[in-house]
Amino acid sequence: MALQDPHVPNAVEIILDTRTVSPEQVLDLRRKVWPDGRICRREAEVLFEINDTLERVCGEWRDFFAETMVAHLVEQADPRGYISEDDAAWFVSRVMQDGTIKGETELETLIQLLEKASDAPVSLEILALESVKDAVLNGDHRVLGNATLVPGVLDDPEVALLRRVLYAKAAGRSEAIGREEAELLFDLNDATASADNSSAWSALFVNAISNYLLVHSGYEPPSRERMKQVDRWLNQPSDGVMGFMTRMGQSLGDIRHAAQAINIFGSDTPMEDVYRKRMRSEEGARRVAAQVDEAEAAWLVERIQRDGALSVNEMAVLKFLREAGLPLHTSLDGMMRRI
Repeated sequence: MALQDPHVPNAVEIILDTRTVSPEQVLDLRRKVWPDGRICRREAEVLFEINDTLERVCGEWRDFFAETMVAHLVEQADPRGYISEDDAAWFVSRVMQDGTIKGETELETLIQLLEKASDAPVSLEILALESVKDAVLNGDHRVLGNATLVPGVLDDPEVALLRRVLYAKAAGRSEAIGREEAELLFDLNDATASADNSSAWSALFVNAISNYLLVHSGYEPPSRERMKQVDRWLNQPSDGVMGFMTRMGQSLGDIRHAAQAINIFGSDTPMEDVYRKRMRSEEGARRVAAQVDEAEAAWLVERIQRDGALSVNEMAVLKFLREAGLPLHTSLDGMMRRI
């Protein structure tokens, strides 16, 4: 990165001294950062140093900062798109201050990492959700960037942030909402039950909790190690993509062999057999998931009763489950009678 080259003008020092950055200075930084198309760890640290110093931030800086961190942690990851535990820990250590995320720039960057990565430690998603929750409850304009924020009230901008996190590409490793996410949403609902919240919050809460109880997704991204193996195979000059193409021209039997070799699930079973078996397995899992069993019903009852009240949103979840016509465990009968 040219920012570290001794012949480069002192653009960084000027920003650090004034503690402000203008759109023109951001454009200058872009010209210095991107010539080689990469962001190394030292370069990322320099950008964090600038970000931590700024007292006034323009929108151009927020965009640039998020863009560079996505490049460093997602696009340049090995394998590409997989944020490692070590990289996640480094990022968290830089965006936290006194146990909370520092501000709007850091939160937006975190959400973009989740949106752009193929896979990321669940700790990043939980941090994003907790950051939005805590900022809402404490009325922290600095983190949410909403000058009209009312403490304890979920308005459209805050609901939009929660939705982005919950359904980010890397957030849940699948389309399904997990237990930890559902618990956090219930905590937020309990804390804001009497507030004049946006109707979008009710819709998100009902959809997310119903998703947790009823949705099954059989997709799990291959592990980082498995993807590294695939990358190494693809990049072998003797047996990678070129070798695959060469064998294609030899015989049908070799084509089947090559297809099995590239199977990222690591199976020696013919690909069509793997596909059929997986489809049967997922179909069965979906049938099991499309009901509320005893364990799920017990969790739902315990969560609703935790604060001793049945909120409007909790009632809406129960109504949705009843009207969906899906099998519900009998332990929910008493609570269903209450609505």
